[in-house]
Amino acid sequence: MILRLCYNCGSDKTYINNNGSFMWYKHEDGLLCNKCHCKLFINPKWVPITVPKRMWYKNKSVRLKHNPRTGQCSICLRKKGEGIKLTHMHHIQYHDDDPLKDTIEVCVSCHKKQHRLLH
Repeated sequence: MILRLCYNCGSDKTYINNNGSFMWYKHEDGLLCNKCHCKLFINPKWVPITVPKRMWYKNKSVRLKHNPRTGQCSICLRKKGEGIKLTHMHHIQYHDDDPLKDTIEVCVSCHKKQHRLLH
């Protein structure tokens, strides 16, 4: 038996279909288990949480070469796990050529405050 691992989560378990076959999904980076395939492609609205190398930019999902998040808010300096659950990438200004240019990492609370200041 060949040991297969999901490149996203490292799991060796996946869904078994009605024929008794394991459901692995081929992707450019390797194989995906059914759970990760659903998170990344079937229901991608949770992309910032499940795939930190992806971000929404101008209503499109963009795949990045590295994870831009450090887990710390740039405004209040709280870290992930110390009162905040996740961080967002806030665009101060949009640039067509680089989605990370003029962005800061902020917690949800500070992100809301930044948008209130703009309006």
